[in-house]
Formats: sequence, structure tokens, C-alpha cells
Amino acid sequence: MNDRRRAIGGLVACAAILIGWALTEVLTPVRPANAAVGQVSGGDGVALYLQSCAACHGRAGAGSSDGPPLVGVGAAAADFMLRTGRMPLAAPGAPMVSRDPVFSDQQIRALDDYIAGLGGGPAIPAVQVTGADVARGRDLFISSCAACHGAGAGGDAVGGGFVAPPLLGTDPVIVGEAIRTGPGAMPVFGPGQISDEELGAIAAYLVYLQDDAAPGGLTVGGAGPVVEGYVAWVVGIGLLLLAVRRIERRRHP
Repeated sequence: MNDRRRAIGGLVACAAILIGWALTEVLTPVRPANAAVGQVSGGDGVALYLQSCAACHGRAGAGSSDGPPLVGVGAAAADFMLRTGRMPLAAPGAPMVSRDPVFSDQQIRALDDYIAGLGGGPAIPAVQVTGADVARGRDLFISSCAACHGAGAGGDAVGGGFVAPPLLGTDPVIVGEAIRTGPGAMPVFGPGQISDEELGAIAAYLVYLQDDAAPGGLTVGGAGPVVEGYVAWVVGIGLLLLAVRRIERRRHP
């Protein structure tokens, strides 16, 4: 009787293991072809695209149910998505978040050229920060960017589940690409709204915010006025409490 129970228990345990394995295989998302990178080396843009992008965006960039068309987006949009690590996605529908780029610089340039060759879209802007008018950049940033990215470029929530990311430390070319292409909920600013010279001014102002904007004190990593205000309150109240405690001890040794 005991042997029979042990046998039944063993069969049940084996069945549970097999069911668990099967569920894991079914529920674990399969990495699509657009997430398989690193197998094609060098600057073969066509091979890279077919291996890592075509599964979602279509073999000719016409798009599919898993990804939008790339015809007409241009090199600037492709370069922005690839250099900020927002592409490729691990699976269709996964959130696009900034991370380290998956491709090498040479591979990114090859993909940029291929996607630009599909036709249309803005080219990668030549953003020049050397000699740019920082004061003009500040005015442009306040009028066109600060409402979403914050006065100190520390980022902020903009509603609808969208978040405007922090801009401090962002490469000037990526800043220009975002302005020209409007990723996510960000509006597109064409040359008629913000000229190439003004792009450089905005990028130069962001460099100034990162390096020289706080000559009088600590910025707490540029986290923004709200966080910095909380830190000031906590530190200030803590110092006041210590001072009161010390005075009290002197009065009542």
C-alpha cells in the first residue's frame, strides 16, 4: 500500500514538473528577430536590418502589426532610437525606455544609412555648441522645452502615462535629433520653428546647466527644485534639531 502511494506521489510530482515546464515555455515571450543582435558584424546595413529589424518593421520598412513603418522617418529618428537604446525592443509592445545602445557605432551608422535610403525624413542634424549663444538657448529652452522637461532640465511627468526624460548630460546631437523628430509625446520642431543655429544654442544651454549652472552651491545631481527643496528642508531641520539639543544639554548638564 505504501509502495503504491509512493509511486502515485512520484507520478504526481513528475506531472507537476512537466506542467510547470510547459507553462514556462508557453508564457515566456520569444525574442523576435529584431532583438537578435551581434551576429552581423561590420557595416552591412541591409543584413543588420533584415536580422534585427525586419521581423517587426517589415522587410522593406513598410511596417507590420508589431511595428510602425520606417519609410519616411529618416536617419535622425533611426539614430535617436538606436543610440538611446530604445530600439531594438526585447519583444513587440515592450515599453521603449532609454538604455545603453545594443549596436556598435559602426552598426548604428550602417542602419541609419539603410533607413535613410528608404526615403524621406530628416537627416541627422549637425549640432554645433562651440560659440553658440547660451543666453538665446536659455530663452528657447524656457519657451519650448521647460514646460515638460522642467526649468532645470531634470525631467517631469507630462500626463497620459508619458514622462519627459531628464536632459542633463545628453549628447547635443541626440538633443537635436529629438527636437527634429519628436519621439513619443514630444512635438516635432522643424527648421522653420527652430533653426539649426538655435538647435546649437539649446544644446549649449543644456551643457551649461550640466557643468556651470550652480556656481553658488550644490545641485543634488540636478534632480530639480522640488527634490532639492526637500533635501534642504531635511538637512536644515536636522541641523536645527541638533543645535537645540546641544543648547538644551548645556542648560541642563
